[in-house]
Amino acid sequence: MRLLVGGVTVLTTATGDEKRGMTATAVCSLSAEPPRVLACINMSGEMFRLVGQSGALTVNFLGAGHEDIAMMFGGARPSDDPLDRLQWVEGSNGAPRFSEAVAALECTVADVFPYGTHAIVICDVQNIETNENPHPLVYVNGRFEHLAAADHRKLDPQ
Repeated sequence: MRLLVGGVTVLTTATGDEKRGMTATAVCSLSAEPPRVLACINMSGEMFRLVGQSGALTVNFLGAGHEDIAMMFGGARPSDDPLDRLQWVEGSNGAPRFSEAVAALECTVADVFPYGTHAIVICDVQNIETNENPHPLVYVNGRFEHLAAADHRKLDPQ
């Protein structure tokens, strides 16, 4: 599984005064019509509890240069409240949205399917925000990487 390349995201949610974020690579597109994504969240964590209470989450896609942010929300570096240390705005769904994300999907929870230690959370995308950073951050084989554009001339069989 270490060789499975995943886009690096920070999932965020909020309810009342409580806000939470977590780094996740188990996020993918589910449907174009209606626009839906799924995210896998450990059921023993605070994030799962808060998503259940709020019924909303935002998928913040990180870009090149955001490795420290991924580490903050991944628990690899101690941080009292990483949400207070970064530039966030409140999204249309009430969840924090990272201002510098490559893209952010503001979602409401449509359904939850427990499976083993995690839950598959199906989300309806309510709003999409994008930025100019075209270089997404990915995670593969235990480390962060950046993507480079392929030389399409080499791919053209003509």
